[in-house]
Amino acid sequence: MPVARFDATIVVLAAGAAALLVLGYLPGPSSAQMVNPGGYMPQLKGPQQRTARDYINEHGPVFAPRNAPLVTDVRITGKRTHSETKIRSFITTRPDRPYDPEAIQSDVRRLMSSGMFHDVRTYDQYNAQGVSVTFEVFERPTIRRILYLGNKKMKDRVLAKETGLTENESLNLYTVEEARKKIEQFYQSRGFPRATVDIAEGNRPGDRNVVFVINEGNLQRVWKTTFEGNTFATSQRLKTKIETKRGYFLFIKGRFDRNKLDADVEKLTDYYRSFGFFRTRIDREYQVGPSGKWVSVRFVINEGPRYDVRNVSFIGSTKFSTNVLEDFLKLKEGDPFVRATLNRDQATIKDIYGSHGYIFADVQAEPRFLEEPGQLDLVYKVDEGEIVHVRNINVRIGGDYPHTKTTVVKTRTDIQPGDPFDIRKIRAWERRLKASQLFLTDPSRGLHPRVVVKPVEESANR
Repeated sequence: MPVARFDATIVVLAAGAAALLVLGYLPGPSSAQMVNPGGYMPQLKGPQQRTARDYINEHGPVFAPRNAPLVTDVRITGKRTHSETKIRSFITTRPDRPYDPEAIQSDVRRLMSSGMFHDVRTYDQYNAQGVSVTFEVFERPTIRRILYLGNKKMKDRVLAKETGLTENESLNLYTVEEARKKIEQFYQSRGFPRATVDIAEGNRPGDRNVVFVINEGNLQRVWKTTFEGNTFATSQRLKTKIETKRGYFLFIKGRFDRNKLDADVEKLTDYYRSFGFFRTRIDREYQVGPSGKWVSVRFVINEGPRYDVRNVSFIGSTKFSTNVLEDFLKLKEGDPFVRATLNRDQATIKDIYGSHGYIFADVQAEPRFLEEPGQLDLVYKVDEGEIVHVRNINVRIGGDYPHTKTTVVKTRTDIQPGDPFDIRKIRAWERRLKASQLFLTDPSRGLHPRVVVKPVEESANR
């Protein structure tokens, strides 16, 4: 039987430890790159004004950076409001560096992506010392003022945060239109489904101000939510699965949002399918009251048949017999389909393999629907992999001032070099390390003591 040897590396983050970073080196492109003479290189007039294209045509192709002419200087023309320092921060072309047309084109793309310019042109001029490169920029107009008109329920600073627009930045017609959509979506998510936003100024060439005209409409809240056609689950149970429902004391939460209403349909459909109702169809209806402030919502449910498991089979399992694996299953032949039970069974089968050294075994559960309505077969596809043994146990303790001995970590498990890996013992080991309170445990930041299994070859190279 083939045996794979792996290192078990224990990574422990002590209190005050910073996150560990693994930095990989990716080799860059070769330094010998062909200078591409293509691109925009206009001929400049004058007896001594010759371009880099002329140089290449006369002397043949050159290779950068070894034989390319040097850049003598980099000039910026056309700027009005943006500082030269800011513009140069987007440019990598520098004096005394080899002339590289590809790098210049990359500089142009970065300048255009900055949103400050609507066009950037480049000119190069060959001289006795090398090549002079000029970037001519055509600035977009800047925003002088941003006004929100008609907003009574939302403050200007709240809307400004949503749009992201600020005064003195470049006025981009596309950005202004996106800001308008963001304001509408923000209102609709806050219970104003009929809110509309128009642009009075800022969407035409030559505009210097941005003015949004807002029609908020009424704030709408959910008056009631009802369900029709549900027999498997009670209405109270279904209400726990959705967000579109009456608020507390009428005015706490309960704002109507059509996007959330559509999402609730998906949530209810997924809930039914998790219990084997694969043909469930759910529609939603809503009606606005006479005042325009209250909305009644109704979900119309066609549950369809519930699917039962007709047969359970395994593909690829050679280490354990089908009868042995079936004894551990909770979802058996004749039972109604339940996704949560299926997921637990799938994890159980994987743990059975993991407890016998096959910690990389992969188990996939595949429901196969039959022509007969309400029936399906469950097929577990197993990729067992190889049995894995422990060769070494290495302990790494992070932190600014680590002082815990490695033996403290090792004594909290009975795993020894030479043993087959047991996934249950590894999990128990991690739980003991977390419960010891010796090391930093912060789930919100993903920091906790953990056991990492790595190939011997990988560990040897580190």
